[in-house]
Amino acid sequence: MRCDPVALGRLLAGVVLAGAAASWSACLPTPLPDDDEAYVPPAPAPACHGDNDGTITAAELPVVTGVVARYRIGADVAVDVDGSVDDEGVVVWDLSRPDPQGEPVASLAAEPMAGQWFADLFPQAGLAAPLSADSAQLGPLVIDDDGWRLLGAASSNANPAEGLTRVVYDQPTTLYPLPLSEGATARSTSRADDALLLGVPTSFVDETTVTVVRRGRVILPDLVLYNTLQVTVRLRRTLVAGDVQQVSHHFVHECLGEVARFVSPAAPLSQPLDDDFAVAQEVWRLSL
Repeated sequence: MRCDPVALGRLLAGVVLAGAAASWSACLPTPLPDDDEAYVPPAPAPACHGDNDGTITAAELPVVTGVVARYRIGADVAVDVDGSVDDEGVVVWDLSRPDPQGEPVASLAAEPMAGQWFADLFPQAGLAAPLSADSAQLGPLVIDDDGWRLLGAASSNANPAEGLTRVVYDQPTTLYPLPLSEGATARSTSRADDALLLGVPTSFVDETTVTVVRRGRVILPDLVLYNTLQVTVRLRRTLVAGDVQQVSHHFVHECLGEVARFVSPAAPLSQPLDDDFAVAQEVWRLSL
């Protein structure tokens, strides 16, 4: 059975978007008024005033829908999970290479719940965020001052050619325990009965541990960020037939949200899977 559509490395794509899109929306051009109808200015995006102190509050992760964020995605890439340490004792992750122009682009945008075919399954959700690079699966999210919580997963299309995904958790999975700072952690156990993964009926339990491991400097192809947090996520999934685990490292910056990601290969629960894997199944980088 394929677990990839809702592997946690993809589940957190929604986290990537909501923060990043909010900060960029203020840069969108203002449309010129039409002579034939009254001009109504667009609603402003949530303001974000970061202080770069290494702690990210709910106010420093504002949410907006409809704005596209761009991520370059590399496959089977050698990574240094722990980073290097410079002469001043700062952890540095240099993700400026390889040249991003040679990698495919994922253009992602969070969506409102209104109008989604699965909206009635998740009445508490405030938005739906992409769970995969092609946005074929979406994750309904609850976001408040205490954190970001995932309620399940669903295909973006009600009749996808690859088969329908429909997952409703009995308990939400915490993605970001807010405020985010070094040492913050959250553990969730979420069960999904009578689920569909790519059209295949199943039931499963997800055990998810989220830990803010360290902070440091992230060097991306187009910008350098200081006091970025490394958030490590470990997913253990037990299905009615089979099991799987995956580790991912997410680099989160105030007002931008997730700016980079390392995703491990998936492995059965019976096999060891270290946090400091040497080769990532995927590397995501915020980039032009």
